[in-house]
Amino acid sequence: MKNRPKNLQILTIILGFLSVAAFGFIIFVLTRLQPKMIAFEPISDLEDGLLTGVGFGLLLIFIFLLYSLLRIIRYVRHSERLKWFPLVLIVVSVIALLFVFSDIALLSDIHKQYRANLSQPEWVLVYPMIGFQSLVILVLTFLHVSGYFKRKKIDRVAKDINVFMVVQYVGLISGAMGLGMACLGFFYPHGWTLTVHTVISGLTIIFPYVLAVIYWIFTKLQEKDREWWDEKQLRDLGKSALVTLILDTILMITVFVLNYQVLDGVVHMIWLPLYLFASVFLFSLGNLIYSQTT
Repeated sequence: MKNRPKNLQILTIILGFLSVAAFGFIIFVLTRLQPKMIAFEPISDLEDGLLTGVGFGLLLIFIFLLYSLLRIIRYVRHSERLKWFPLVLIVVSVIALLFVFSDIALLSDIHKQYRANLSQPEWVLVYPMIGFQSLVILVLTFLHVSGYFKRKKIDRVAKDINVFMVVQYVGLISGAMGLGMACLGFFYPHGWTLTVHTVISGLTIIFPYVLAVIYWIFTKLQEKDREWWDEKQLRDLGKSALVTLILDTILMITVFVLNYQVLDGVVHMIWLPLYLFASVFLFSLGNLIYSQTT
């Protein structure tokens, strides 16, 4: 059992180096195929197969980012207080994790448009997103190698507060990105689809928040004399829930009134993401604000 943390660290480091190599492979493949696909030149079966390899590379990167995110949260859980650097790591790791799904969606659209001899404007987004993810992967790999995430035991109360706060920050990010995604439906109603944008995109964006909540519940269930919330947290939760209920109600009434004549349009596909992500965003924001007050 003593070697378990060391073995996990070695496994994470290996995944980190493999992820760096995967990004090198992905950039090589994309820079090789982009000129041909933009010019609608034929690509060989080998080059077409390389795109499948890109998918496997993104899967490896997803696993590394997911495990790194869990390690960061565990590190924060056993820290004396929630510092700014681990918090920034959590934020950028969540964004990089969500970008993996965006990479897959964009590359899938590019491939379909190439087959249909259509323009591929998504290339403009692919490289900045991959560049950001590559930077995050390099930083995380360096931190794993340096042993930055080695656990330090402290008292129960502090770590409960840390994990609780991490959940709120992740909720703030997921809620904001989900709201932004849902609002795009009003600007591009004809391109909105129920399955892809409402269901798949919604589940993808909410995934990190659900994961963080599950981890928090798991840590609470491990406690023998567990106390789900202290007195202040309970008050903060109550105030945040009330504010969320009021603002959510105002939001949905506003959406209903402004779209009264076209309720059978795109609004019938995006009302749930609007409500869900507004709730997550407002509730998390409220908890973060009230946690700063005495």
